[in-house]
Amino acid sequence: MAKKLKTPSFKPSSAAAIPAPFSAAPPTLEPFLDRLDPSKVYIAHVDRHPAAYKKQIFIIPVLLNGGIAALLAWRIYVVLPVYWAMIQAMLGYMSAATVDVGTTTRSEQFWILARRVGMMVFDFGVLRLVGPWPVTFFLEWPANPVSWRWGLGFREQEVVVRVSRHWGTRELMQGVKQGEDNAFFKTRVGPAIERLQMCKTGYLMMDQSWDLDFELMLDAHALAKAEQLQFKDIDHVVFAYQEGLGWLQWQWRGEGADVDIVEDRRKKVVMFKDKLTDIGKESLFWRWMEIVEEERDRDGGFTPERQQKVATRVQAAFEAEGVDFDQLTKSIGGLEEIPAKQ
Repeated sequence: MAKKLKTPSFKPSSAAAIPAPFSAAPPTLEPFLDRLDPSKVYIAHVDRHPAAYKKQIFIIPVLLNGGIAALLAWRIYVVLPVYWAMIQAMLGYMSAATVDVGTTTRSEQFWILARRVGMMVFDFGVLRLVGPWPVTFFLEWPANPVSWRWGLGFREQEVVVRVSRHWGTRELMQGVKQGEDNAFFKTRVGPAIERLQMCKTGYLMMDQSWDLDFELMLDAHALAKAEQLQFKDIDHVVFAYQEGLGWLQWQWRGEGADVDIVEDRRKKVVMFKDKLTDIGKESLFWRWMEIVEEERDRDGGFTPERQQKVATRVQAAFEAEGVDFDQLTKSIGGLEEIPAKQ
């Protein structure tokens, strides 16, 4: 377990000075809080999506980044001799890139120059815009998505920790308006904990305002294994640091709230998958999840119209395979309360 130790020593806070809706973080969380960056805001929760679903979601970025890495490696292999020849020509040596000004016209020389400049601009653009994707996915240090999954695997309960991106405690906890009165609380924290967002599995929660702290997520599991942390203490909690007060927290759901509902939904999803597997139609389960995610992730939110569209598409997909969707869902008590996989 890596040691960050970024945070100043734990300080009890004065309740009168703490901006709503935060309260002082308890001393029992000190092993976890010691690993947080005081300049950042964090959101922690426990991801209870089925392990099989998490694995399916993670396969997509693995294939995508692996394919990009392979294409970049091929491009470097192909173009490296060309650049080497150009460098040799610039240094005055004869090479495949040397242009004989005596046998070429001005027009030909111009087009040779234009092609080479275009090639360099293209290669720079690809490396600058696309190159960082596989590098951060496979090699970012001290932790990255691959090292996170390699160390943790796929579990039924996983700690997910989001960290603010391009903003932090300076914007949220300083100035005249702090906490829930602050604009960043309403535009960054509020949308991040809405029900539709929380229905997603952890890896799908990264956006322009929030990133995932993969090292911290591994540390949380290590602390739990060492019995220095309990998942319920960081489930549905926002953490922010304020100078002079120490670490503050806001648990927007009470301890144990919605746990039974989530667990019931999870069991129904497992039963649904088992039913389809028993009749040799497990592919329909993955198709069902794919349809829900496609409609949920569209601009405009998961409106009643989108939900109706999901129902129509799912019905059509099941009918094409000769399966009665309504009858199947009734046999497990219905899926009406499951807008997404829980």
